Amino acid sequence: MSGHFGRRAEWLRAGHAAAHPYVGYGEGPPLVVLPGVNDPLLRAREQAWFDALLVAYCRRQARACAAAGAPRTVYYLSRPPGVPEGIGAMADGYRDALDAFGPCDVLGVSMGGFAALALARRDERVRSVALGLSAAWLSRHGRESLATWDRWAREGEWRRVYRAGVRAVATGPARTAGGLFARVFDRVRIPPDRDFRRTIAATLAFDATPWLGKLDVPALVVGGTRDPFFTDGAFAAAARGLDACHERLDGWGHDAMVTTGRVDAAVARHLAGR
Repeated sequence: MSGHFGRRAEWLRAGHAAAHPYVGYGEGPPLVVLPGVNDPLLRAREQAWFDALLVAYCRRQARACAAAGAPRTVYYLSRPPGVPEGIGAMADGYRDALDAFGPCDVLGVSMGGFAALALARRDERVRSVALGLSAAWLSRHGRESLATWDRWAREGEWRRVYRAGVRAVATGPARTAGGLFARVFDRVRIPPDRDFRRTIAATLAFDATPWLGKLDVPALVVGGTRDPFFTDGAFAAAARGLDACHERLDGWGHDAMVTTGRVDAAVARHLAGR
């Protein structure tokens, strides 16, 4: 683990933990954020402009936690190149990263929620788990979308992958701008074919149903009724299986993570009441 700097109570952090690149912000016990299937497309510590966006997110979540009386240092923890096969193997890599962070709360965003569940199953240092726009298995429309993304990646249609990713999380002018960005990004970015497709394959194969009820950690499920990868029923079922609080975001999908602070606030309340 390396590097923190600043002069105030809040600190900006960046480094690597067991080869996992991260950026972070805040002060207090660690809240480790595990990203979704998009992570191989652009990881932490690869582009300064992207790190700035990640730090802005970490700052937002850290401030929500502090306002709720549960201060945290929020770390966005990417997976290193050479993604292993299967969610379980990814979770084992995160276990090595926890040697740097120690006991922590874990927030899995989208398909990162699968890794969060697997990590909580494997490592007692996970003090609580929150699924942010994630359930315990993909819904049918989510499987179909990822299968299409995998086909596009196999065929080298990366611009279509990038544009689909933008459409999944952005609305209005942000979606238009994201489409233009995807066109430029496609020209300058080396496609992460193997890692991206392995991440999709691991996500498609994952189902925590057989062991979900065996997890003995405080849990939260936050999900929208218009999510592109999970149904409202899948969010509710995951919450029941985990004996967790279920925060339902009516009218929202994955865009809730970008355009509203409701996910941040729900996570902060969860940590404050743990």
